[in-house]
Amino acid sequence: MKEKETKTLSEKKSTAIARKEYLCAIADKIQSLVTNEKFIPSDIMVLVQRRNPFAGPLVKELKSRGIDVAGNDRIILPEFPAIRDLLNLIRFCIDPSDDFALCCTLKSPFYRLNERNIFDICSYRKELAKNTLNDAKTVTVFDVLQKNNPDIFAKLSEIIQWSKTLAPYSFFMRVLNTNNNRENMIAALGTQIIDPLEEFLTICLAYERTQPGTLKHFIKWFITGGSEIKRDMDSSSGVRIVTVHGSKGLEAPIVFLIDTITTPKSEKVFMIESDIHNTNRENLKAWLWAPQKNTSEKLDIAADIVMNKKIAEYYRLLYVAMTRARDRLYIYGFTANKNSPEIAWYTQLTKILSEISDDKTIRIVNDQ
Repeated sequence: MKEKETKTLSEKKSTAIARKEYLCAIADKIQSLVTNEKFIPSDIMVLVQRRNPFAGPLVKELKSRGIDVAGNDRIILPEFPAIRDLLNLIRFCIDPSDDFALCCTLKSPFYRLNERNIFDICSYRKELAKNTLNDAKTVTVFDVLQKNNPDIFAKLSEIIQWSKTLAPYSFFMRVLNTNNNRENMIAALGTQIIDPLEEFLTICLAYERTQPGTLKHFIKWFITGGSEIKRDMDSSSGVRIVTVHGSKGLEAPIVFLIDTITTPKSEKVFMIESDIHNTNRENLKAWLWAPQKNTSEKLDIAADIVMNKKIAEYYRLLYVAMTRARDRLYIYGFTANKNSPEIAWYTQLTKILSEISDDKTIRIVNDQ
């Protein structure tokens, strides 16, 4: 491995460790509030700009401490490995020659084959092709299973038959309730998959009751629009983890603002006023694209206009976030290189609040 690649991997590992420690510190603080100050989990709301990379790992940290978590304001189901495993199972049932979907299914908690097992199965196709006088390209992984893994082949063959007659909810319930598949999935992927799994089954049931169609129709519908769940966080009983956009109208006694370093990104494509007019003599909009940095003055002006609008919206969201707190607001900041951007929420708040802190209502602590 090249020296540069080694350094990059090392930096990524170091960042992941630092992020985990950061989220552990936040989870410890929340645990202290619940245990020592007698707040209940629903008194606490955690705000992030985006769900990644903080929301999921923080849910895991809180649950490991026995703290009830309402979860995220939105769940994008295909982001969860358990849901991807179920979708790959559908793809295989629809087309048993889909080797990729089958290999993903074989690696899932249902069958637990490892990379070496998959490699051996795929390699054996050539030998099987010779014995059957077929081209290796026409011999599928499923054909190899029939020869080398008859038990798995028999189970998958049965599932294929179910897929031909059962609607989505009935199909997945039978799959999950057979051979301890549900228990195996939870044991392999953790209890955090229970909520998205239940949400997925609820969607399957609603689809089965309201819409006709096979599993093929279902997966197309699900991927193109039915895979995102919006939750009513105002009625949740645990710690709420919400995006700032999704927090409008919500309030909590205690708010944690933990994603305060992320800043607006510059664009390569800008909309500008053109010299072309429509029939009403109004300037038409035009797109300006610049693949490189050494560009024209007009591009610089357009870039500044776009960035200024983004920054204005960025600080408007900060106002929204800070006003969600009724009694207390905890502001945290995480950056891997220890230097936060000048316009970042954390940088600006630290600067402003340090000037007005009276050690009573505002307390600034820097643990770095």
